[in-house]
Amino acid sequence: MPKRTRMIDKELRHALSKAQCHEIMDYLMVQFTDKKDYHYNYYFDTPEYSLADRDITLRERTIRKEGHISYHLTLKIPTVDENTYLEYHQRLSEKEMRLLLYNNKLPAGEIGELTSIHGGNVQNVNMIRVNRVQAIYKDIEIFFDKISHRGKTFYEIGTRIDHSGEMTKEEKSDQFKELLDAFNIEFKQAKRRSKKYR
Repeated sequence: MPKRTRMIDKELRHALSKAQCHEIMDYLMVQFTDKKDYHYNYYFDTPEYSLADRDITLRERTIRKEGHISYHLTLKIPTVDENTYLEYHQRLSEKEMRLLLYNNKLPAGEIGELTSIHGGNVQNVNMIRVNRVQAIYKDIEIFFDKISHRGKTFYEIGTRIDHSGEMTKEEKSDQFKELLDAFNIEFKQAKRRSKKYR
């Protein structure tokens, strides 16, 4: 039986122009590279799109990072707190990944067993490629995403807000917004990709 992994996830993400993204990346001394970290995100929904209607995300993420490839299935369910989700995670084998992507067959495990959420009948509805770069600003980890979808490119900056470390969630949020403010950018939570890029 696959290991069960659950967590509460909250991310702050802000959409940037290309110029804004590169300006902040230059400040933090990082840049995008084809050889570092690529995410291929495949989104699934029921034939009636009932997951999207309930703000639920079912995603397979194939990560190509420095020559290593891994496959991750994630189910995100909204909680009562804004921009906060209960996440179920499951590592997949390459065979499980291909059966899911090309045959819409959910792998064995907790996510597949949650038929009250997805009904057991899902289909591949979208793919988004992301080139991710990470950097440190003061006490928080920042990520920059170059998003490719249907021939167009978009940019985002973000950070994960959790309870790890000595800082509170509010302190982490304040540092992230402080970085944006230094570039005269007022934070606005980016729309979720499973909804924005369709």
